[in-house]
Amino acid sequence: MNIVTLSLMLLPLVQAEDTPVAHYNAGVRLYRKGDLPGALAELTKAIEMNPEYWKAYTSRGVVKKDSGDLEGALKDHSKSIELNPKNAGAYSNRGTVYRDLKNPDAALADYSTALSLDPKDYYTYNNRGVVRTDKAELDAAIADFDKAIELKADYAEAWYNRGVAKRKKGDEAGGNADKAKAAELDPRFKNK
Repeated sequence: MNIVTLSLMLLPLVQAEDTPVAHYNAGVRLYRKGDLPGALAELTKAIEMNPEYWKAYTSRGVVKKDSGDLEGALKDHSKSIELNPKNAGAYSNRGTVYRDLKNPDAALADYSTALSLDPKDYYTYNNRGVVRTDKAELDAAIADFDKAIELKADYAEAWYNRGVAKRKKGDEAGGNADKAKAAELDPRFKNK
């Protein structure tokens, strides 16, 4: 037996940390693996240990939304915003929950606040554009999709959504060209 092996055998076993950050990290890992109940449990534990942990509320809100608990997601994102009003991600995520709850005006307000805090968030420009398309605010929607594409030229979803908005506005050629670009960037958009 060499000295390294012997020293490793003599070291005490390291126990997993029982801290809010450790539970938060475990929750994020489980979410990424698709284990929503496990992620929810870990994030809840992080919040129980530190009720001011705004990041845990934001992440738990995402898990709740993906689990179909829109009201719970709304509460968690709102709590995160209460704890950290500069949290652009919580506004954007809450905007998506409002959109799913069929409250487009609240969704637009949250998306706009998120963009005032993080003007480089292409994802939120796209989401705001979708709500504006649904409300037939087509010029504003196209401007949002333009900005999303300016920030991330290979963002297929923004190309596709801009194509939809252009077609609704009567620009068939422009809309078809954008939808073709989306399909070129991402095969999921072929035949849509």
